[in-house]
Parts: sequence; structure tokens; C-alpha cells
Amino acid sequence: MPEYIKWDAPGVEVIQPGEVEKIKEVSDQFNRFQMMNFNEHHHCLRGIHLKTQGCVMGKLKVKDNLPPHLAQGMFAKSGEYDTILRYSSLTPKLVPDNVPAPRGIGMKVFGVEGEKIWGEDKKTQDFTFNNYPVELRDPKTTNEIADSLERNWNQLDKFGEEMGKRKDAELACMGGGLPKQYMVAMPEYSQSAYRFGDYVAKFGVFPLSAEQKALAKETIPDDAPINILSQHNRECHLSHRVTYIFCAQLLQNLDEQPVEDIGIEWDPKKYPFEEIATLEFEPKDSWLPEFRVWWDDRITVNGWHGLKTHQPLGGTNRMRRVVYAESRKSRLRVNGWRDYVEPEGIKDVPAPVVVPLLDGLKV
Repeated sequence: MPEYIKWDAPGVEVIQPGEVEKIKEVSDQFNRFQMMNFNEHHHCLRGIHLKTQGCVMGKLKVKDNLPPHLAQGMFAKSGEYDTILRYSSLTPKLVPDNVPAPRGIGMKVFGVEGEKIWGEDKKTQDFTFNNYPVELRDPKTTNEIADSLERNWNQLDKFGEEMGKRKDAELACMGGGLPKQYMVAMPEYSQSAYRFGDYVAKFGVFPLSAEQKALAKETIPDDAPINILSQHNRECHLSHRVTYIFCAQLLQNLDEQPVEDIGIEWDPKKYPFEEIATLEFEPKDSWLPEFRVWWDDRITVNGWHGLKTHQPLGGTNRMRRVVYAESRKSRLRVNGWRDYVEPEGIKDVPAPVVVPLLDGLKV
């Protein structure tokens, strides 16, 4: 039987010397990125995951009769939750969709009961994911790479050259070497670890339908339109029922599965992702202007916004807590909003057009 490590066990989290100061530096860097983008695009965007590729509404369905090690936190009992999901491109600088780059999804789940990290709110739980399983190792590494990007903002070829000379070049350059996939076919990973009830886990979201899996074999052409991802997402979500499995990968060995260094992948063959829920999206338009602008300007998605039983863990998550919050404040202030909106449920989502189920729909 596997032995799962408790979330508060010694060695799970180890705060590094100078971490607080380094996180402040990173936060300031990303605020400057926001203003650099503002000067170019005349609107203040997020500091990261700034390019929306589609927004959809659906259901997260927790599986019945999960074994004890998986029946944790909000997954302790079966049930259905209304959910909204945003597809996005990650890079702090806007780039065309037909070049390889990191992509991600952000989710807000409604109706989640339990004690919250930031106090009681609208009963929501946020999750964020990227399309590769590892990330820049820690706040210090993020600070170094952000510094290079800031210096080479208008000369991305020089930024690439500097990344290629780093000792960790393989990791630093990984985003630029990702396959040019359509987003509904991408695997998505939390990258960092989270409290999972009594234990620790990373999360994964993986395509489920036959159409999505078939798309995984396709490559976006070099001459594809610069907005190919958002338009393909729209076409797919209008025409198909899009589904994913939601999985947890539990911590069993801190030597092989470090929490503080997210540049080391937890071997999925040795420590498998186990299904705990499904995400299901009936055919709907993913490119509604009201929905997109509302998500871009008014709401926030942050892993720290949720249950104490799913508290983010590790240095990168401690950094995200600050960077995401300061990015949100900057975005709201520059765009003329006093505060962000925390929706209570689907009824608060400005998505007026509903596309009916299509006859003969394939799953």
C-alpha cells in the first residue's frame, strides 16, 4: 500500500532565506510588465495569463465512492458543481497563437462549502493550470528570468539567447519548445502542489472525448491566423460536448517529489494521476464579448481563493499569492474599477447567448 505524506509533515514546506524580498521584486516586475503592455495596448491586462482564448460554463462532477486517499477536501463526497473556465496564453507579453508558447486554464467552481483561506465569501474554489508539468523552480529563478524579459522586452530573440545560456536552459526554454496544439487537446497541470485534505497533491486536467484526443495528433500550421486558438476553441465548443478528467497526483516521497522545487516533475508512471472528477461543457459559444471582457477586467482566479483543505503549498505558490493579488490591484486601478467582482454562481455570469444541444452530437 502506498504511504501518502501528510500536508503538514516536516520538510513539505521550507521557506528559503530572502524569499519574501525576492517575491516583492517579482511582484514589482510583473506590475511593470502590466504597464508596458498598457502602453502598447491602451488597456491594463493581467501580469500573466493575459491573453484570453475563450470562456465557458459547465459542470465539475466529483466521482462516486472515491477511495479514502482521494476522498479529500471538496472531493470528499460526490456531487456536481457549476463551473466557469477560461482558456489563456501565459506569456507576460502578447504573442501570436501560431507560435509555440505556454497555455493554461483557470477555473472557478461554485457552491463549495467549507472554511476558506481568506475567510467566508461566495462559496467559490479556484484552480489554475498550465500545459506542461514543471515550471520555473522558485521565486529566485522567476526573478532572474523576469529581469531578462524586461531588459529585452522588444528584442525577444535576445531574451531567447539569454535563456539558452542559463544552466537550467532546458527548463527556462521549455515554453518555447512546446508542441503547437489546439487547446481542447492539451493536458493541463497545476505544476505546484496543494493541500489535498489530509495529504498533498498536484492536479491534472486531461482531454476525455474522442474528438479532443484525436486533435492531440494535429499541429497548428506556421501560417495559421494569429488568433487561431480562440477561434478553434470557439468552433470546437459550439460543435461538440467538450469533456476532461480532473485528477490528483499524491505526494509519497519528498526526495523524488519535492514541493519547493517545481522544476522537478513528479514521475507520473511511479506516482500516477488518479481520476477524481470530470469537467463537462455542453455546446456553447466560448467567444462571447460580455463574458470575455467581464473575466478580463472584473474577476480574479487565484489558487489561494478557496478552501483551507486545498491551500497552495511551496515557494512558487507563496509567490503567486502576492503576485496575483498585486496584478489584480494594478489591473483594476488602471482600468478605473474600484474592486473586483466575486460571482456567487452562474446567474452572475454575463453570458446571454445559449446554444442548444445539437442533434446527433458525438461525445
